Amino acid sequence: MGGTRREPNMAPDDASVNGVVAEPVAEVSRLAAMFRSLRHRDFALFWTGNFLSNIGTWMQNLALGWLVLEITHSPFLLGLNGFLGLVPFLFFSLPGGAIADRLNRRKLMLGTQTTMMVLALVLAILTSVRVATIGEIFAISFFTGLASALNAPAYQAVVLDLVDRENLTNAVALNAAQFNMSRAIGPTLAGLALGSLGVAGCFYLNSVSFLALIIALLAITVPPHPADNGPSVWSAMVDGLRFVGKHRTIIVLLSVPSFLSLLGLPFVVLMPVFARDLLKVGASGLGYLMAGAGLGAVISALTLAAQAGIRRRGKYIVGSAALFALALILLAQARSFAWAFLLLVVIGATMVGTLTLTNSTLQLTSPPGLRGRIMSMYNLAVLGLAPLGSLQAGAVAEALGVRFALTLGGTVCLVYFLILFFFLPRLWRIAPLPRADVGIGD
Repeated sequence: MGGTRREPNMAPDDASVNGVVAEPVAEVSRLAAMFRSLRHRDFALFWTGNFLSNIGTWMQNLALGWLVLEITHSPFLLGLNGFLGLVPFLFFSLPGGAIADRLNRRKLMLGTQTTMMVLALVLAILTSVRVATIGEIFAISFFTGLASALNAPAYQAVVLDLVDRENLTNAVALNAAQFNMSRAIGPTLAGLALGSLGVAGCFYLNSVSFLALIIALLAITVPPHPADNGPSVWSAMVDGLRFVGKHRTIIVLLSVPSFLSLLGLPFVVLMPVFARDLLKVGASGLGYLMAGAGLGAVISALTLAAQAGIRRRGKYIVGSAALFALALILLAQARSFAWAFLLLVVIGATMVGTLTLTNSTLQLTSPPGLRGRIMSMYNLAVLGLAPLGSLQAGAVAEALGVRFALTLGGTVCLVYFLILFFFLPRLWRIAPLPRADVGIGD
């Protein structure tokens, strides 16, 4: 076939995918180019609703971790709560992807968002009228995770329904920016609210914040997908797995967030212990530390959003992941708030750089009919393995200390990512990424 020849170790860049050339951005200001996806009305509404809702979610996450630690004083139970909140992703990510490819994605998200709003309200009421028990907290965390696991593949897949293909990486980067701006704002507000409104106040605010996304979903128009009268959900899952199994580079891409979820990202569930017992900065200090990670993430996401196209994605993804692992090892040894804050800025930036480019590369190279299933595998890697990571991090921290748990996770990740970094060009030559119009049988 004719066409522009690519270097064999490169994933398709954003400027040209299947012959579609991205709009020129040299004629507009860099700021306009950075936010170009928000020119799409429906994506702008979706983005804004998610941003406001995620602020509430991060407020609840910080307040809930603090509440569990205050009730139990146990790093293991803190990790167990993280495990229960994420374990549904391990079992429901793949079915959720098949469902997202078969059902109306907007209606599916309306149902899951409403469910999470009600659960946050129940948690707030239980905390207000009496001290919530650890069993009640565990149950609400589990059912919130279940609703989120069914929501996530539709949430990922709907982005390309709201923007054109050439702006997908920009849209994914802006989505990462809003998520991480909320990561910066939410914990900071929670740290302040804990002193004035209490834990329950954070939960009430989270419940109200879901209305922003629900209203946005009611206002947007998602292009209808043809009714799928073909294989069952199980057969559709198998088709998606068979497609991925034919493309080694997709497997390598999915391995990066898998290692992060198992050994790197669980640092989040240990931060309440790290802040209270090691740095001794209290709830407000915890909020500022998490805001540091959010600040770095926002800087990284906006930098990616400003790019018209990114070449040599594979090296960037793995190099950023290796830097994340190194920063995590250094964080484990931090003795001052300032040094920990700076390292968390680096951790947030490299985390978003890695995950945003992995996400957009997978979406750009996914056949439209399989996008929900392939993104469900991404969600399985990012979120489905996270409960196992939370459990191991809590168990190791309980037995050997928080510093050892962070160092262990960072070291194993660093070794794996350095191996990938040096061997990735060869893997790209052996198994180039598939074209986005490749079918299952090709």
